[in-house]
Amino acid sequence: MIFLIPNVVENVLDKILQNGFEAYLVGGFVRDALLYRKTNDVDIATNALPKDLIRIFGPSKREVEYGSYHLKVDDYTFDITTYRKEIRYENGKLEEILYSNNMVEDAKRRDFTINALYMNKNEEVIDYYNGQEDLKLKKLKMIGNPMVRLKEDPVRILRAVRFAAMYSFSLDKKLKEAILKNKKELEHVSIVKIRKELDGILLANGFPLLKKLGLLKGLKIDTSRLVFVEDLSGLWAQIKTSENYVVEKELKKNRNLLADLIKCGTIKLLDIYHYGYYNCRVAATIMHFPLKKLEKMTHSLPITCRRDIVMDIEKIAKISNKKGADFGTLLEKLENAIVLGKVQNTMESIENFIIKEK
Repeated sequence: MIFLIPNVVENVLDKILQNGFEAYLVGGFVRDALLYRKTNDVDIATNALPKDLIRIFGPSKREVEYGSYHLKVDDYTFDITTYRKEIRYENGKLEEILYSNNMVEDAKRRDFTINALYMNKNEEVIDYYNGQEDLKLKKLKMIGNPMVRLKEDPVRILRAVRFAAMYSFSLDKKLKEAILKNKKELEHVSIVKIRKELDGILLANGFPLLKKLGLLKGLKIDTSRLVFVEDLSGLWAQIKTSENYVVEKELKKNRNLLADLIKCGTIKLLDIYHYGYYNCRVAATIMHFPLKKLEKMTHSLPITCRRDIVMDIEKIAKISNKKGADFGTLLEKLENAIVLGKVQNTMESIENFIIKEK
């Protein structure tokens, strides 16, 4: 294949190799390289133990967990993982592993065939499960018995949906059957894990597949229809759920803002002024509000922010003789009046408005 491993990635591989260990690119980095997609997230598989990696690269800034050593170099994030066998899962959580010196064993524990592709520094691909063929066929196939693998870790159900949506792949017949039979297992998965996968699914326009597979009920999502937008807040704003999936302050704020806009069913001048063009465009797309009309309205705004008012804040305060919350209320009234064309953005018109509001 015509693909050049970035120097940063090659240097990390070389450091492991020069210390006498094996080192292979694996998983998403190889999969995306074969699909001619660029990624800065790099997975490396090696027979070096975590203690060896700490000796080579120094202490990790994150805890070394289940043989996975984390490294950040320039814009690249590395997960360097010791070959391992996964011995025991409990309630969908990996509880016990055994380090291995065997790459075949390491490949066996991976989820999908397209994620079990290994590449050495010479860009030679090692493929134990015909993952390259599945990439060509655009088919998502699980390694091993899907019924067993999904029960081990039900998050794989959502990972399957995410990958299928991201790459426009079809689900292998056995995998699809196993998902349909095991979808109730998602009830035992933590909200944090579900949310992580749902974000990826939503941004990959995978909601229709979630619905088709009958997974919405188990996820406690009752939204029957979702208009795709390339904005996570806009996607979550359309979703009704009893679960507290969205906890981040900023995302929750934007989601609620957009939900309020959508509920109104239209976009007004004051909405554009207070919420901004971007948010209104997201809401407009969801509501099928004409984007040309939105742009025309945006260009017609006499001011776009408080700083555009020709009279400075100090003078407004002096003329109005208002303070604190009363002054804040006056400013908001003035902004709204200017936006709606009831007051001209001139010194005389603004002064007349302030005097009337005394």
